[in-house]
Amino acid sequence: MGLPCFPRIPPPPPKKVLLGLLLQTIVFEEQALAALINAEAEKVQKLVETGIAGPMSADEVSEINRSVAEVIRFAGEKQDRLLRKLQTILAAVPAHLDKAEEEHDD
Repeated sequence: MGLPCFPRIPPPPPKKVLLGLLLQTIVFEEQALAALINAEAEKVQKLVETGIAGPMSADEVSEINRSVAEVIRFAGEKQDRLLRKLQTILAAVPAHLDKAEEEHDD
């Protein structure tokens, strides 16, 4: 029985690249949240268009309201987590990169 052969593991990308990729994940999550909130807004809009006293019962309207409120609560909690993630990423940016960016902006 021979020794196992392990695949060669490439070196990790530079820290700057990793930080950029992490920022991209925040962007993607924000876009997903925006789509989710928009879908809930469309639900409410449809409810308004059909009229609360329309073909829906008060229980159905109440259930839609509860559902939308739950999704909006979830979105707010997710926003808080994304903000903490962003703050963590920004804290990992070395000070010399911050200064280089400021100098580049001038």
